[in-house]
Amino acid sequence: MRPLSLRERRLAALGLLALALALTWLLLVGPLVGGFFDRAEQRRELQMTLQRNERLMAALPAWRTAAEAQGRSAARFAIAAPSEQLAVEVLKERLTRLATDEGFSVTATQDLQADAPTGLVRIRSDMTLSLPQFADTVRRLESEGAYVVVDYLSISADRAAAAGRLSPMDVRLELTCAWRPLRPRSS
Repeated sequence: MRPLSLRERRLAALGLLALALALTWLLLVGPLVGGFFDRAEQRRELQMTLQRNERLMAALPAWRTAAEAQGRSAARFAIAAPSEQLAVEVLKERLTRLATDEGFSVTATQDLQADAPTGLVRIRSDMTLSLPQFADTVRRLESEGAYVVVDYLSISADRAAAAGRLSPMDVRLELTCAWRPLRPRSS
């Protein structure tokens, strides 16, 4: 092998210098600078999280007020009872009380809980009442106590058709209402 010329030695030296600089950059400077950039990104994310958390903390009194208002109005949206069966009984009692107040008769009330989704109670009731009593009953069902949904309504006015005048009607009504477990009171 022949000795390298001066020009070849300079080129080899420049190549080794470039290799040493590249290795120094890749092994020392690159990770160091990359760490600065990574930590800067983490700082930005932490600052954004801190600002979001500060906004949430500032809104906490408004959230508490809203939660208290919802707690006060919870009775409007669901029957509170220790068990699902007691919630069904509360709904039946509500309908019976309504019949007593309005002066009509409830001929049968049936529990339809087997068909009800979780968190809802269902009943079917057969009643005999006049048209004004029916209108008052529907008005009171939608405005008093926990909200109910009328799933099914059947009105039979056969007696009125036979008599040729306004007579009591046979009404079948299926009601659904949400229920929530009654929480024990804390001391």
